[in-house]
Amino acid sequence: MKTQHPTALSLGLTIIFLLAASQAAAQWAAEPGATVRNGFGPQSGFGANQCRGACGGGCPDSCVKTVGYECMDSARLRRVVTYDCGTHPGCRAHDDCLDACIQRGTAVSDCSSQCDAAAMQQYGFESSASWLTGGGPYDGRISFEYTREAPDALEPAFHCPTGASRQCAATVGCKTDDGAWVDPVFDSYPASGSNAMRISNFRSGPACGDGVCSQATDIDIVGRDDCPGGSCSRFGMEFDYENADPSAPLECSTSTTGGGDDFVGDLLKQGADAMTSRQDSVDANSSGGQGEDGMAELLGMFGKVLASADSPEDVQISMAPLGPDGKPIESQRVGSEPRDGPPPIPHSVDLPAESGHLFIPMYQLAGSANLSSVKERKVSCTHKGVAVVETVFRLNPR
Repeated sequence: MKTQHPTALSLGLTIIFLLAASQAAAQWAAEPGATVRNGFGPQSGFGANQCRGACGGGCPDSCVKTVGYECMDSARLRRVVTYDCGTHPGCRAHDDCLDACIQRGTAVSDCSSQCDAAAMQQYGFESSASWLTGGGPYDGRISFEYTREAPDALEPAFHCPTGASRQCAATVGCKTDDGAWVDPVFDSYPASGSNAMRISNFRSGPACGDGVCSQATDIDIVGRDDCPGGSCSRFGMEFDYENADPSAPLECSTSTTGGGDDFVGDLLKQGADAMTSRQDSVDANSSGGQGEDGMAELLGMFGKVLASADSPEDVQISMAPLGPDGKPIESQRVGSEPRDGPPPIPHSVDLPAESGHLFIPMYQLAGSANLSSVKERKVSCTHKGVAVVETVFRLNPR
């Protein structure tokens, strides 16, 4: 009889325990044919807690994403982002295993490796590798609907722009008098509370001087303006605001989707986001010992540099060897050239007073290799940690 190596035995017992625990614990994964509204797993530190049961991390690109609206009250609309995703018992078991493990307080990196190993042992490497990127095989599909992006996130409300009326019949949205459908405009966060900064008269679109020319979601990147780094197209958002604390700025972040042609750039950016969040989770669960693992510390810093960029084309990295005096040898520096001037999307915006009018300028370089197809860039801003405003621009290369 062949003697089993203790390490292999331990791994096998761990896998059996994880599968049993995931079946006994509360199930987050939905079943085939289900429609799930705002379904989240436990917080994991790097955002992969949506679309539980879908094959792939979070809501993978293999899901069919659609954006629609519902009538919210007498005047406003609610946005509904729907992901139609492939599923399989292996994907559902993996997500339940991962979520149950995280809920027990185990480090995210350990849960991921253990549940990946469990899936591979039961369903094989080929299927598991395909599921990792959102591929099949599937035994059905699940529809996931989200009106907010996290369990504790505020839900935004929207209204129809000037010149358009709200439609609440079979097709919900905003329609102009000549019959054209137009995008709803951000209105507010109804549940933000009386102490939060409030905005009104919101507009976003192409920029003219120190304001928005006209309300528009589509931005044609024609390169008629001059920006740091080359020709560009300028756009932005403006609004009136009140009940703000001038000592605290608006903090803005972006996410960019679409343009599958830029696989390497998007992979770099997404990897940086995950790397940073995973490192944050490790830091939160550690009891100290900074510097014990120099490579891990370096990777964490590297990830935060990458993740601080608004999109792949904004990533700027350079490296130089150190001389005998401990200073960088600039003549041997390699990497991207630094750009002077503001970033394409401001990260921090000062508020001049408790109330007033604010215009936030933005731009997109026209010569970017990463903008060969339409991309959606979502801009979200918070004030003192509370969501204040958000909008989406569709960047169209011309």
